[in-house]
Amino acid sequence: MATTTTPTTGKRSATPSERIRLRRPLRSFDLHEHLTILFVCGIATVIFTRGLLAATGYPQVGNSSLHIAHVLWGGLLMLSALLALLAFLSPATRPVSAVLGGVGFGLFIDEVGKFVTKDVDYFYKPAIAIIYVAFVVMFGVIRRLSRRGFTAQEATLIALETLQRSAVGALSEERRAEVLHLMQTTGADDPLALDVRKLLETCDTVPDTTPIGQRISKKLAAVWVPLTRHPLFRLFIDALLVVGAAISTAEGAWLLRHGIHHTSFSERAFCLTTIAADVLLLIGAIRLSRSILSSLRWYDHAVLLEIVVGQVFLYGSEQLAATLNLVALLIVWALIRWAIHYEQGAALRPPLVSSASP
Repeated sequence: MATTTTPTTGKRSATPSERIRLRRPLRSFDLHEHLTILFVCGIATVIFTRGLLAATGYPQVGNSSLHIAHVLWGGLLMLSALLALLAFLSPATRPVSAVLGGVGFGLFIDEVGKFVTKDVDYFYKPAIAIIYVAFVVMFGVIRRLSRRGFTAQEATLIALETLQRSAVGALSEERRAEVLHLMQTTGADDPLALDVRKLLETCDTVPDTTPIGQRISKKLAAVWVPLTRHPLFRLFIDALLVVGAAISTAEGAWLLRHGIHHTSFSERAFCLTTIAADVLLLIGAIRLSRSILSSLRWYDHAVLLEIVVGQVFLYGSEQLAATLNLVALLIVWALIRWAIHYEQGAALRPPLVSSASP
């Protein structure tokens, strides 16, 4: 391999090929969608598995000498996901692998209590907190990977992958337009990128089909837009916040029912986290008269604080309540994230302050 030496210092400098190796891995265009599928399937599997086992009395699969733990099925599903990714080029492979991998990971992590205790205790109480922290870390990784914009080199490789869709008759006009726009905004204009762009502009596409996500988004928008323009919208939001504060107060009161000196660290920490989240909600309510988008972002911070921090402590004391609370929080967070995305793309709509004043 050829190397170069800096004339002034005499130090060896990296060749172009070596510099390429030091670059960070290039990302997929659908990484957010596929990793979200993995994440949701993992959480849903843990909740479903725990609920099913509790409802059926924790049956044993096997005989008097064998016990086939569901961690084995989780490993097989994760292996199937890896085999599919390594063996097939079809565009449908990645979403299928995301489902298989998510379900497999959920079955695997659900039995973590058996692997951190000497007596192989599935019911080890801190296991739920360990499971929760694992998903919080996964969520942070997904959020980190998704927030950074694509580079020109990534756009070129995404365009090449898009041409594969055309080869198997799975390229929609919408997908092609998105990728061409990505190449334009990232400045992908090297010779290879220009050749790929020409091929992409002339390749065949299939008729667009409205994804289920877009259909759900349109239905939500049909409710959201009239709601935000209603004169009583702020009163409605204030009422929701009062209900939320009442619920969180009731949760804190239940945990502290025997007195603060008779509560565990996790119970006290959960109460403090709830108070901090309520403060963020209050800030969001105050900012609602100025900007609905700013208000939604404060609500997003509050709900994320409850999900990422508060639920970890709640799982340490009240597992059933924490599970039900988590499901509700995830639904609320998904709706808030949708509203933020919608408001960011609706800059031409009249501001809330002109229509939401009581």
